[in-house]
Amino acid sequence: MLNFYRVLALLLVSICSASPFGEGSREFLSYRLPNTTIPTHYNLYLDTNVHLGDFEYKGNVQISITVLEKTQQIVLHSTRSVIDRLELRNSNQLLMAIYEPEFDEDKEFLIVNTKESLAVGTNYVLDIDFTNSLDRTDRAGFYRSSYETTEGETRYLGVTQFQPCDARSAFPCYDEPGIKATFDVRIACGIEYTAKANAPALGVTLLPNDKKLTTFQRTPRMQTYIVAFLVSDYVTERQVVNERKQLAVASVARPTAKDQLTFSVDASVRFLREMQEYFDHDYSMSKIDNVAIRESDFYPGAMENWGLVVYRESAILFDPESHGVSRQVSVVEIVGHEYTHQFFGNLLAPKWWSYLWLNEGFAQLYQYYLTELSHPEFNMRERFASVRENALSTDASASVRPMTHYVETPSAINGLFDGIAYAKSGSVLRMFNYAFTEATFQKGLQYYIKQNEDNGVVEDQNLFDSLAQALEEDGKLPPGVTIHEIFESWSNQAGAPLVTVERVDGTNIFTFSQERFYNSPPENPEPQSWWIPISYYTESSNDTSAAFWMAPDKQEVQYEFPLLENDSVLINTLATGYYRVNYAPQMWETIIYKLYEHTDSIDKLSRTQLIDDSMNLAHAGKLDYYTAFKVFDYLQYEVEYRPWATAHSNLKFLKRMLRNDSEALKTLESYAAQLAANILSVYGYDRRGVGESADVEETRLIALEWACESDPQCQAQAAKRFDNLKKETYLSCKSQAEQLFVCTRIRNSSYNDFVQLLETLKITREDVSRNHLLGAFGCITDKVTIRRYLDEIMTDNFRGNEKVQALQAIYQSTAEGLQIVMETFDAESGFLKQLLLNQREIYALLENLAEYIVEPGMADQLVNVVQTEAPNLLSTVQAKLQQNQKWIQRNAAMVSEMLRRPTEVNM
Repeated sequence: MLNFYRVLALLLVSICSASPFGEGSREFLSYRLPNTTIPTHYNLYLDTNVHLGDFEYKGNVQISITVLEKTQQIVLHSTRSVIDRLELRNSNQLLMAIYEPEFDEDKEFLIVNTKESLAVGTNYVLDIDFTNSLDRTDRAGFYRSSYETTEGETRYLGVTQFQPCDARSAFPCYDEPGIKATFDVRIACGIEYTAKANAPALGVTLLPNDKKLTTFQRTPRMQTYIVAFLVSDYVTERQVVNERKQLAVASVARPTAKDQLTFSVDASVRFLREMQEYFDHDYSMSKIDNVAIRESDFYPGAMENWGLVVYRESAILFDPESHGVSRQVSVVEIVGHEYTHQFFGNLLAPKWWSYLWLNEGFAQLYQYYLTELSHPEFNMRERFASVRENALSTDASASVRPMTHYVETPSAINGLFDGIAYAKSGSVLRMFNYAFTEATFQKGLQYYIKQNEDNGVVEDQNLFDSLAQALEEDGKLPPGVTIHEIFESWSNQAGAPLVTVERVDGTNIFTFSQERFYNSPPENPEPQSWWIPISYYTESSNDTSAAFWMAPDKQEVQYEFPLLENDSVLINTLATGYYRVNYAPQMWETIIYKLYEHTDSIDKLSRTQLIDDSMNLAHAGKLDYYTAFKVFDYLQYEVEYRPWATAHSNLKFLKRMLRNDSEALKTLESYAAQLAANILSVYGYDRRGVGESADVEETRLIALEWACESDPQCQAQAAKRFDNLKKETYLSCKSQAEQLFVCTRIRNSSYNDFVQLLETLKITREDVSRNHLLGAFGCITDKVTIRRYLDEIMTDNFRGNEKVQALQAIYQSTAEGLQIVMETFDAESGFLKQLLLNQREIYALLENLAEYIVEPGMADQLVNVVQTEAPNLLSTVQAKLQQNQKWIQRNAAMVSEMLRRPTEVNM
């Protein structure tokens, strides 16, 4: 019915929109709003019946607008809504004469043309009645979710996901990040349901037909993408704190998960306390709710809506009976990320999506750095190392974009939510945090918040100006340069540097040079350079601030360190700088000696950097593989989580690249298992009590993963535990360890085992078990079974995001799985459309798939799919595929040879 009304509305527009429109007849050249008018306030009313399973909703929005330029046209955004009535009133509440509204479908504009000019500085109210629906499959806008009660009844709810460009699909609005207004929201729903929005409820009024109307307090000025609603019968656990001000912190979930809310409430309270103290600023709202949505119905990990944060269930729920401490770490991380956005992103909104990194970079950094204060038991700052490593890997591509990058279309905006916006930006901010010292950097951020909170809209220059003030006060800048110049060398150009270091014989003088690091070096790269803070680490010094800065206009510099006798040097203390480091051969020899003979004299974060840099330098032809594998061989003595986590990701990369060479793959798995044997003997197969740290738990998982690839003892343990699971009345898979055992067993299990597990999956409602089972199913190697499983994925037994999750587990885990997926996943099959993904999910899936394809025929096949389904992504995917091919041609034989060498492992 909605589609009919939409067609009717467009038909009326075409009939009524002849010549009188004047400006309205011109073509819009930009996807940006003209901004001749700007909203100051929204009165928004929504009438829902989701409690009845009726997904259509009616609404009214009254937008108070101010005219910025003389015009006869008001342009805002609207998609999906059927406009039932549209009126324009002046400040005296008198109706203004307007033409029939127009729609620009491509730009997603709703255009209101007036019969007389609107003068600069005058105020009007745009009053719109509209009809819309929650019944959509893209998990965007205002849409329906559901859960099952213990009695098996399906209960529906309405939830929102507006970032980046989907508020316009729920109600007509000015849907750009730099446009802020206040909101008064009213929501009607069933009497047994509860409506929630960004601000606290002001009151509830009973309505006829067993309904009620909830009126909410006025919000601060805010952009549309963080507007949020929830209409549900969810339960709430709340804690009221009275420290800097009274604040209600709550977690909200389906009634069947009410016992899993306590940890997230406590984590939220602890983080908010530290965040407000650290930035010396109060949180703007008087409440903040954490909402848990079924895994399959929410495609981001979480969304930072002001005062109403939405998460996947696996991100926020914690069951003390079945979840380990690693789950606590992940909850703390994601709460930290979304709560940091309450300042960086919500209070301070980006002027345009070009500055998305001002949101995501800070959230990425402080989800680790403030949780170190709120939850010191988790060693969160050390865990940032994986973020930095992922960023350097992404940034090593020749086709990567810079941090500040201008785009306009919704599809291109969706593409900005990538490793550059998150991991690189957070890593660059972290680098400056150390280079200028944390106290000065923290002071600069306090200035940034205070100086911009009133306007509430920022761009990069606002950050630079505030940092400049703190740096000048504390004397932290190198002479003759501004923070603007330093920072822009990182934010305005793509890539990351490689710093090469050589010691002048017989002296404490070191020569430094810089170049851009590529994982697959182009033939004629353009010269690039940065302002690089150089710190150094010795047995006698461990300073993370900049000892000196490499300037971008000098190819080579020398610096003398004040070293003690027999001191050896590592550059980039604790891997705080966002760059790779290579050493002259003699320096590598000294470093490797220390790794073996005096391991603890090198901090574990520096050991982590040596592992990651050496292998990536070898892949790029900047270091011989013999040296890189000598670094890796020391891992047989390593028991710390952080170095092992980095080694694990590097070994997984090799496994991905060598998956078509069965002999090399087998040798790699045997090599990794030998390296991991020691940590398995130290930590064992099982958790050792409730006091075990997340580091120990995750190190054990790494050891198990590699041991069970080739070690008969581990495989026997997996078979035994799998059989025990099958004996349970209700087979469940509650932990990553159990997932590993099921995965190991299912690689060569019978079809009957597969059928039994599949039936278990169909009746499993708890998201944690479903997630682990989906991961384990990826380990199937029998091609007939994989095809049967792919058919099952497309049924209603797999919900929303689970289809992608299941698909990724198949092609990421085995070469057989990738082959079958690519047979199914071609441009003509329509398989991608059947997955019912939104645009961000399509982009993420295709980019990730490209990372696993090393065979030319498959690469051509994927290119055909991308050309058809996501042409804007074509250059990115082609670059990834070409890099894989070049790596195979350049490195596969050498790596295979190194894996076959007589190593020092266990010798």
